[in-house]
Amino acid sequence: MRASFIHLADTHLGYEQYGVRERFNDFSKAFWEVTDAAIERNVDFVIIAGDLFHKRAIDALTLIHATEGLKKLQEQNIPVIAIEGNHDRSYYRDGTSWLQFLCYQGYLMLLAPTIRDGAPVLEPWDKESMRGAYVDLLGGKLRVYGLHWVGASIGSTLEGMARALATKQTAGEEEGIVYRVLAMHTGIDGEVPRMQGLPTRAKFQTLQPYIHYLALGHVHKPYTDGGWIYNPGSTETCGAEEIQWDDRGYYYVEIDTEQAEHITDPSQKVCVHRVERIKTTRRSFVRYDLRVDSLHDPDALYTRLEEYCRRESVKYHALEARPLVQVHLVGTLGFDAGSLDQPRMEQMVSHYFQPLHVRVEDHTNDQDYAADDGELDGRDRSVWHELERYIFEELLGRDNRYLPAREQWSTVVSEIKAQALRKDDPQAIAQFLREKRAELLGG
Repeated sequence: MRASFIHLADTHLGYEQYGVRERFNDFSKAFWEVTDAAIERNVDFVIIAGDLFHKRAIDALTLIHATEGLKKLQEQNIPVIAIEGNHDRSYYRDGTSWLQFLCYQGYLMLLAPTIRDGAPVLEPWDKESMRGAYVDLLGGKLRVYGLHWVGASIGSTLEGMARALATKQTAGEEEGIVYRVLAMHTGIDGEVPRMQGLPTRAKFQTLQPYIHYLALGHVHKPYTDGGWIYNPGSTETCGAEEIQWDDRGYYYVEIDTEQAEHITDPSQKVCVHRVERIKTTRRSFVRYDLRVDSLHDPDALYTRLEEYCRRESVKYHALEARPLVQVHLVGTLGFDAGSLDQPRMEQMVSHYFQPLHVRVEDHTNDQDYAADDGELDGRDRSVWHELERYIFEELLGRDNRYLPAREQWSTVVSEIKAQALRKDDPQAIAQFLREKRAELLGG
């Protein structure tokens, strides 16, 4: 059997990043680029491994943009197999998600096994009920399983999935199947520091005897493992930390189970597929960590920032799409943070880069300093910050909604407090909170 498919995830359609409308369109353009590539390469099917949408409640334009790409695939008879991620999975009380709506409209097949006693029930996808855990393609020779986002229960669910797959094979229910794909919305623990609640590599190994290609989503960093686990990363930049992973995009996979010599992947025990990671076109995202440790007054900081802007901005002047620029002030300040003029810094960056959006964030700690009138202030602000974050962390940990990411939430609360003390624009503070809520809670 010869076949090909495209594997993508984390397109986050509908994300109006920083409240900038052009960013909404950027996420859609990245998705359309992948759907166009699927048509150009004439693939046999497409897998979307979760988080097609940025949030559960989408607006009409987001739905239009999604169907615009999916309809092109439908017109070319390219089936789309999808699973729900943490961002687009419906709340239990809502009943129906927008991915289910797209499934009912015939744009995709949504795989979602029933979980019974901690284990997935592997029933075939049914055209009438639009429900099921797997679908057979290419004349019944290729099977795609799907497992939606299950949250904190992923460890036990993986064990249950391995048992269910083993039962399928021993019961003779996979006769004629020569290649198996499993799409899941989760990641491997340790791939991204401080990203908690993910299964270890050992947990995934229980699936390897039954699966040729594990199609992951959720983690926005691209990575592969063992020649059978693949995670493409996000198609557009959802946060400044993602710019370090420049090769994010999607996978183009070619399968040949009959003549393995056509496929050359030395990492495979049995060479039956070749995988090519393709980078999507994205708007440039510039992040500058400005270290403040050796700077003794605000003017020195402004000078350092202007030197950077003058030197680096020329690299982006010829680009058709204006970049996003984010400046992080890091280190220990030798002066009072209240004396920093944030609007001045943002105007400076805007003058040189002419960006779509600029953001200056203060992630510094204050050292002891003497007040201007000569009196000893006596405050050790670095200790204050540590104690403050600890208190926030303890309080947030009492609420189950915030417990899994209480460290990240404590940082968010500290930053909101700092913004309020600086008398930042209330609308900007509210927008910051909305972005962090969407990032950490997926809603």
